[in-house]
Amino acid sequence: MQQHLQAFREELINKMKELTMGKVVKLEDVQVLLSDSVRIRDRSRVEDMVNSLVRGGKEKLQMISDFDRTLTKQHVNGKPTLSSFCIFSQCRQLPSGYKEQDAALFQHYRPIEIDPNISREEKAKHMVDWYQQAQKLLRGFDFQTEELEEVIRREGAELREGTDKMLQSLQAAGVPVLVFSAGLGDSVSAVLRYHNVLFSNVHIISNYLRFDGLQVNGFQGDIIHSFNKNEHAIEKSDYFQILAGRNNVLLLGDEVGDAGMADGVQNAGTVLKIGFLYDRVEDRLEEFLKHFDIVLIDDQTMDIVNGILDLVP
Repeated sequence: MQQHLQAFREELINKMKELTMGKVVKLEDVQVLLSDSVRIRDRSRVEDMVNSLVRGGKEKLQMISDFDRTLTKQHVNGKPTLSSFCIFSQCRQLPSGYKEQDAALFQHYRPIEIDPNISREEKAKHMVDWYQQAQKLLRGFDFQTEELEEVIRREGAELREGTDKMLQSLQAAGVPVLVFSAGLGDSVSAVLRYHNVLFSNVHIISNYLRFDGLQVNGFQGDIIHSFNKNEHAIEKSDYFQILAGRNNVLLLGDEVGDAGMADGVQNAGTVLKIGFLYDRVEDRLEEFLKHFDIVLIDDQTMDIVNGILDLVP
């Protein structure tokens, strides 16, 4: 039965390729790209990139995505969603005062992270300080990660509408997905498991808790923050070497630092970058358009991404 399904799938893919072969996709004909939420600086360039993805097909494709407020919603009815670190901070096992100290760090550093008037280099220095301070809080107490899923059930951690469809279709097509997160990897894994989308084709690079027995002792390895993902992409080039034949990339992020996540891709071909923008739109839109090919304004769905993927045979 499974062999028959595989043969049918391959036949369907081949027929789709035949239908799209020689045809040129025009952006004005792609209904989802006509949405009011879509901003594109260079439509001709994006049109060329979409056609390149179509010609390459899914066997040449890989996806690289941020997690917090990229795979998850940025807000629900105006209320910000919990980040992966915030999920952790809701755990009842944490020592007294942890949540308040962690929130104080966020209140201090988050405005710096999203300020378009501060240079990338200066932001990176502040992000290192932030994570070093956060790591100091993560020492000397017992913690069982099973509670993360309890928090997710209790507080909610909503994926963007259509994220499950996107990941299911990529898994069915055998397209590798790299979730590249500056958040807490333990929470990232827990959210994807909770929503039944932590498939075998999904690989996570993030900040995972380090344990000495049951006791937390900071993070494993080097810290990943929002402005050094490009450096980590190159360091993790062994992952990209395995995917050397998949040189077309669909990249998703919600911070300008995410735009460098594909820097480690071997012999990169087309890298179509889609950015989700919600906070301080007027202040940050110009900066986003410099780093992302398509910018989506307060779009809490994966409709645009799924629309593009539907074109790729």
